[in-house]
Amino acid sequence: MALPRHHPVNGSLPPWPPLPPRVRRLLAPANPHLDEPVVDEPAEPPRPWDLCSLDGELAAVVFSWLDEVAVWHNATYAGQDHQVIPACWPQHPSVAHDLAALAFSRVDVYQAATAAYVPRWHHDLESFHHRLAATLGPNPPCLRGDHDALPRRYAVEAAEREMVTGSAGLERSCTWSGGGY
Repeated sequence: MALPRHHPVNGSLPPWPPLPPRVRRLLAPANPHLDEPVVDEPAEPPRPWDLCSLDGELAAVVFSWLDEVAVWHNATYAGQDHQVIPACWPQHPSVAHDLAALAFSRVDVYQAATAAYVPRWHHDLESFHHRLAATLGPNPPCLRGDHDALPRRYAVEAAEREMVTGSAGLERSCTWSGGGY
């Protein structure tokens, strides 16, 4: 299966940082699986809402479906410009992660035996709209199909710097390669 037109380049969604061993030990009593020697391996089976853990065909399937969800959302809930999910949503990591969480939580809510959680999902949708507007800023060029015109102030500084962890002395690059920034 081919990746959607706007799918980020392989590895462009920064991986979730592993828990430091000391924090892992603190959390172990409440989460016994954290005491295992595995270092933040992706869950088995993979959780499709955890976009950083997806690769290959599963990533293609999930991103294609999320593209359809974005189109559906825009037709159903985007009554104002600040609520529109732009076609370049995969190039905005926070939007991509938020969209995945919102989409998969809707699946859970609408497949439930009761409608009790539907109002909560709509509240989450409203919060998503606020974060979307905050991420893209006022009058985002993305909505005009001009993603590359984003001003530098929209770049996430943390994704462009070298991160150094103090105690472990581990150095790793966190460069965002999603294009357009």
